Amino acid sequence: METPNSKILLVTETPPGTPNGFGVTLKCLFKETAHDVLYTDAAFNAHGKKNGYVLGQVPYHRSIRHLLKFAWGYIPEWRNWYSKPWLRHNVRKSYRLVYAFVYSTDCLKFALWVAQSKDLKLIVHLADHSEDFTTKEIRNLLKSCAGFVCITNEMAKKYEHMLGRQDIEVLHNGAENRCLDIPTPDIGPFNEKNPFIVCFLGGLFAHLHGDCIEDVVQAISQIRKTRPWVEFHLYGQRQPSNFLEEILQSDGCTHHGIIPLEKKFDIMEKAHCFIVPSSFNPESHKHYRFSFPTKLPELLASGRPFLSYGPFDTSTNLLLNEDNLGIRVHKRSVKLLIDVLERIEADYEQFCKEVTPNDPKIFEKYSATGVRKKISRILSLI
Repeated sequence: METPNSKILLVTETPPGTPNGFGVTLKCLFKETAHDVLYTDAAFNAHGKKNGYVLGQVPYHRSIRHLLKFAWGYIPEWRNWYSKPWLRHNVRKSYRLVYAFVYSTDCLKFALWVAQSKDLKLIVHLADHSEDFTTKEIRNLLKSCAGFVCITNEMAKKYEHMLGRQDIEVLHNGAENRCLDIPTPDIGPFNEKNPFIVCFLGGLFAHLHGDCIEDVVQAISQIRKTRPWVEFHLYGQRQPSNFLEEILQSDGCTHHGIIPLEKKFDIMEKAHCFIVPSSFNPESHKHYRFSFPTKLPELLASGRPFLSYGPFDTSTNLLLNEDNLGIRVHKRSVKLLIDVLERIEADYEQFCKEVTPNDPKIFEKYSATGVRKKISRILSLI
């Protein structure tokens, strides 16, 4: 048995600092916690090398030609077998525990094997829900881990019922102080020289945002017939890359693609209203209702109106309802979107006042400082 030190070994598909929700969340959570990173998704290899992270690609290619590489310890996994020589060579330090931030069972099982191989306790943090986590094998794994964290209250309730655990914590991204320092938005009047910017910030995924983001584009197009200064700007990846290709070329709509993280606050400063969409498609909703938009705490802290458009029982809307935050539209309707957006633009100063939380507890609840205090407490209990 190795002598543990104060460092945490973070095992994850997506390493901290990548320009997506998982990377942003991990950067926030582990900012003040000593840790090393072992990540499993080779798509982030350039980012991982730049930051000194260890890549353990899991799952690796199943081809028989990789058998020798596995036998010699050059790769960590082959056909659900793991390599101890690879682990000894690539993860040499001692750690206090393993923290698995995962959204796939492949990464979860690898993290468990790493923890067992190094005789360490395992904390599992589910970053997204999947039916793959409900199989008997994975349920037993989740029952036995030393600590269990979910991304939303609704997800925690589901897993408490499924696993019979009463110690599940809820932990998500928090807003850095920089968000509170974003200058007060221009309150208008808006015109073609001073456009009103509606903004979507984050990854745009067909299975999460289909059957809702189209409505926003259509509403903007209708509004521009009488208010041509209203614009819709979207930032982030698209999955698949051609998702809504034609619709996103509508008049007044611009998709800017992936942006560096350091540009995020400049974009937020220029925006007047944020959109947080959730799919109305019943099949998509079954899964997405447990998820959490990474940017939500930052939008809350920005001092700008934000519109949540999606079914009432998503984790996002239940959270917003609990603290009476944001503007919420739970019925799928382009007409309702037009009405709400026109009212925000026409009476913008008043909307800005109404959406800004006055209770310091609200800011603490969604602040980066608050979530880092919480993860420090969770780690101290294991």
